[in-house]
Amino acid sequence: MTHDVPRTEAEPVPPQPREGRPGRPRSAPKKHNGLSTREEILRAASRLFGEQGYAKTTTRQIADLVGIKQSTMYYHFADKRALLASLLSSTVTPALECAGWLREQDLDPTVRLCALVAFDLETLLKDRHNLHVVYHLPELEEDDFASTRSAQTTLRDVYREFGHAALTSMHPPREAEQLAEDLDLLFALVEASVSQRHWGGEQNRARYAQSALRGSLRLLGVPGHRIPQTVARAEQALTAYRPTPGPPGPR
Repeated sequence: MTHDVPRTEAEPVPPQPREGRPGRPRSAPKKHNGLSTREEILRAASRLFGEQGYAKTTTRQIADLVGIKQSTMYYHFADKRALLASLLSSTVTPALECAGWLREQDLDPTVRLCALVAFDLETLLKDRHNLHVVYHLPELEEDDFASTRSAQTTLRDVYREFGHAALTSMHPPREAEQLAEDLDLLFALVEASVSQRHWGGEQNRARYAQSALRGSLRLLGVPGHRIPQTVARAEQALTAYRPTPGPPGPR
């Protein structure tokens, strides 16, 4: 009969992996879509905000959808509100920067406005996020997003400024003033492109962009025979534009 002999030495304990510092980024799963971890987080957030609303979406759900830890998400964004603010500024900020550059160029006023419209349409139609849903989230009425609403108002005012200059350069004062009463339709036409992103594929979006661009010029009273030339000059002007690189930080 044998007896168990008590161990006199502790069994070796396998080494435990050291935990990284809180918030230290981890490599996101390879998804072969060319997106950075930051962009993956934004895409996941916009999808969940659109499907179940902002209030019901948690940061854990966003992190799980991307395939990362919450600490990784917090490395890129402080909280859920920062995510939503970043989604909204992803279209307004580039348009404002382009407008600032266009203001400094020696361009015909109508060409300047056309270039802004063309740039803004391309930004909105090629954006990867569900902005047509995000823009209508009720939380945007809260004070926390006042800066976002302010930026959109600023962009609308730039459209008015460029539109007034274009009208004044083309029409007698009285006619220009009458046409100016409908200038906000120009901004509304461009903003409406957000809801067109999911109608068909890339080819349909390109057709919509061209149609909206021509329509914006018609709102200004540009004669039909001058529209192709104005569009061509605007596109040529934009070839010299170099957007400002984003702020340094985790990608």
